[in-house]
Amino acid sequence: MTGTLFFIFGLIFGSFINAVVWRLPKRKKIIFDQSECVHCGHKLGFWDLFPVLSFLYLKGKCRYCGLKISPQYPIVELSAGFGLLAVSKYGFGFSENIWLSGIFILSLLVFLYDLKYFLILDRFVAIGIIWVFFGLVFFQRANLVENFLTASAVFLFFFSIYFFSKGKWMGGGDSKLGFVIGLWLGWPLGVLSILFASIIGSAIGLSLVAVNMAKMKTKIPFGPFMIIGAWISYFFGDQIINWYMGLFDVFYKI
Repeated sequence: MTGTLFFIFGLIFGSFINAVVWRLPKRKKIIFDQSECVHCGHKLGFWDLFPVLSFLYLKGKCRYCGLKISPQYPIVELSAGFGLLAVSKYGFGFSENIWLSGIFILSLLVFLYDLKYFLILDRFVAIGIIWVFFGLVFFQRANLVENFLTASAVFLFFFSIYFFSKGKWMGGGDSKLGFVIGLWLGWPLGVLSILFASIIGSAIGLSLVAVNMAKMKTKIPFGPFMIIGAWISYFFGDQIINWYMGLFDVFYKI
């Protein structure tokens, strides 16, 4: 039952993420403005706003103008739903799962916004730092100093790349996002997330070049890869580290 609730709330917050990503650049109100079609501007009715279900019922088209609705909307909603479902199954208690759910929703928001606009807003970073910090105080107080040091190290690593490349290799927002990730994951998972982000980013970048969808100098936002790397570290990092350390035991015995 708890997993179902987290999934439903994930769908709702996924819809909210879509609204934020569309409204912020247009300087529209985030909460109090009524949702509208991105094509014709018609205000959406109650039955148009059910996450995923409305998209399926309307066959991916606006009820009022008939133009296609981007598949981004159900994809983000389902991603949030299944993400919160995974958190509810993997976490360590209802209260901590709510904290982790907040981190997931914010990370999905950063992922989508950076992917679309090549920008990580300072307000997202500030919310992330505050949310993660208070969660650490309540749930992982013993790790607070270690996590802060890890966050500082990750920030300095990315900021040095940004500074010495003069922003050509990496944006300033990536270093700030790195601080949030390091503060959340701590040592060694925060550092491991950098490795995952680099591997995934390089693989996808080279693949795009190979199929002529990008060039070597094409800018690709790194924030989404940092988000993916962070959640891989959270869900599987300990197992991967144990497997890696186990290899040394095998070679030692040989």
